[in-house]
Amino acid sequence: MTPDVKRVVILGGGYAGIKAAEVLAGSDGIEVWLIDKNRYHYLQTESYNLIASNLTLRDITLSLEELAAGLGSGIRFIRDEAVAVEDGAVVGRKGRYPYDYLILATGSVTRLPRVFVSDRLFGVKKLANALHLKHAFEDLLLRHMSGERESSRIVVIGGGSSGVEIAAEMQHYLNRSRLYAGIRVTLVADLFLAELDEKSRHKAREILEASGVEIVEKLVHSVEEDTLVFAEERMPFAFGVVATGIAPESLTRGLELPREGEFLKVDETLRVAERIYAVGDCAALKDRTGKLLPPTAQTAEQSGTQAARNLLRQIRGEPLQPADLKIYGLAIALGGRFAIALTSYGKVEGILAHLGKKMIEKFYKIPLHLKSDRKGDHGR
Repeated sequence: MTPDVKRVVILGGGYAGIKAAEVLAGSDGIEVWLIDKNRYHYLQTESYNLIASNLTLRDITLSLEELAAGLGSGIRFIRDEAVAVEDGAVVGRKGRYPYDYLILATGSVTRLPRVFVSDRLFGVKKLANALHLKHAFEDLLLRHMSGERESSRIVVIGGGSSGVEIAAEMQHYLNRSRLYAGIRVTLVADLFLAELDEKSRHKAREILEASGVEIVEKLVHSVEEDTLVFAEERMPFAFGVVATGIAPESLTRGLELPREGEFLKVDETLRVAERIYAVGDCAALKDRTGKLLPPTAQTAEQSGTQAARNLLRQIRGEPLQPADLKIYGLAIALGGRFAIALTSYGKVEGILAHLGKKMIEKFYKIPLHLKSDRKGDHGR
């Protein structure tokens, strides 16, 4: 690297990190190192369809090596697990990576309260866990198809959009054949879709219950091997999904940087230090009014884009711009071809909302696949 070329290290190949890399790609005077311990980008927003066997592993992953090559010669992918960030360098298990500027896009993990630590309960933030859930689901289907079991319960713990989508899609799959009769899906949530207005919550509940999902609005006191224990009730289950929120991953928790609660505290330009930006789930992102934003793919992508643009301004010596992060809408899949979507233009329900959600997913994936397919154009 020549002295006048600045090195930008992006730590994390999730939604935010990839968007930052796209913005920086091709910029004069910089080289970008994208570092992640995995070789793939995981489309976690579509995990509900993987678990319910509607999508394959290939459908929800993208090669970070191919994407980096497709973005141009100025982007380099490095597979390594970061264990520390020192002054001016990321320290990995395989090497040390000096930087002029750093973008922390380390993401998050499923918040797993101690009460839910069980071999039968899985989060979905990690691809390996989503695959375990998919295999547990298919194994249970086989046991019922072969007559080994007459009744089983799958529990989904968490009443946010992730938990609801997983419960809805599994139930929709079960409803396709009488071979799966006897398997029931129970959504356990002390709060049900708090992000929706009361009318939308009522509609979503009606749809889920009509499809066969049982909704239990109670707190779990403990887990005993294959049983959830409530204050006055016990509920046996075959396996379960935990979707009770997120927490920073271990590297982020160990950084000596300002934080807000558990997450990194960024200023209005998305900097957490003079030459360090934080984006996506690892940061406490806010809108222009100072209101905390939920950790979604759209806020991750926006923060990655806007942080990268500010980083380029900083290199050029230009004034940085305040980030303008927004939630443009929310779409929740409720099984099959039904969804509820809330947008700035109003609420949409049914197949139109479903099609809109699928369109958004495709608009994200297709450009990335096209860029990855260009890898041969850059000398690989």
